[in-house]
Amino acid sequence: MNRVLCLLIAFLALSCTTVPPAAVDTRLHILLTNDDGYGAVGIETLKEALRGAGHRVTVVAPKGNRSGSSASITFGAIRVVEEATDEFSADGSPATCALLGLTAMADPEDPFDLLVSGTNAGANAGSATGISGTVGATTAAVAMGGMPALAVSADELGKEGEPGHRKHFEDTAAFAVEVIDRLVTSAGAGPMLPAGTRLNVNVPGIPFAETKGVRFGVQGTRAQFGLGFEERAPGIYAPAFRAPAGSGDDVEGSDAASLAEGYVTIVLLDADYTAPAPQRRGVERRLGDL
Repeated sequence: MNRVLCLLIAFLALSCTTVPPAAVDTRLHILLTNDDGYGAVGIETLKEALRGAGHRVTVVAPKGNRSGSSASITFGAIRVVEEATDEFSADGSPATCALLGLTAMADPEDPFDLLVSGTNAGANAGSATGISGTVGATTAAVAMGGMPALAVSADELGKEGEPGHRKHFEDTAAFAVEVIDRLVTSAGAGPMLPAGTRLNVNVPGIPFAETKGVRFGVQGTRAQFGLGFEERAPGIYAPAFRAPAGSGDDVEGSDAASLAEGYVTIVLLDADYTAPAPQRRGVERRLGDL
């Protein structure tokens, strides 16, 4: 009887023992690019933060500044320079660098899990989203590479070399790492993002501790700035910032409006350029008898 009782006690003890679930491995192989150029402070601080979090990071970034290049592709031969281990600069647009990394730089033994583009010096919200090279790299990754992607931008705090400038990018990078960690751990065995989508993250140009929080919203339609060209010398024209065209309220939940109020904004973008149904129907009625 004592032996049976001991066996019963042992069985109950084993059955009550909980086996902890296997820990989720949040370490990713990340392809990192930007549009400010390989040596910019934004990509440097983001690279350091991602590697500090345990991710493997391969950098493929434009040799120089390629801001405003949207999702343009550089056709023809591209010069690529290995700047350091797993770090390359290329004479191409951000979208080109994304595709270059996802194809020519891919490691069959350790494929990429995510493309990250940034951190851009200057927000990419509202109508600026469409012309942004930072966001354009994610467009290429999603539309042509089938890769989930994250664009990160921050309005600058002061000027380069001034106190707080680099720290603002470091704080933004730390937030990006937190976003990625949350995507991975909450996804479980599923995808980090829905197929065909990417995240666009923007941080206002104030100390991170003073931001009002995070707002999820939609891409705005109002321009944050105007841009034109001015003749600087006979036959020589250069871009010049100016007041944005148009006026009035933005769409409800606009990222640009929330950013101006001091919120960090996150917008889920897809690659569908189709206009809303009411607008389509109006134009289709006007052209219906073609």
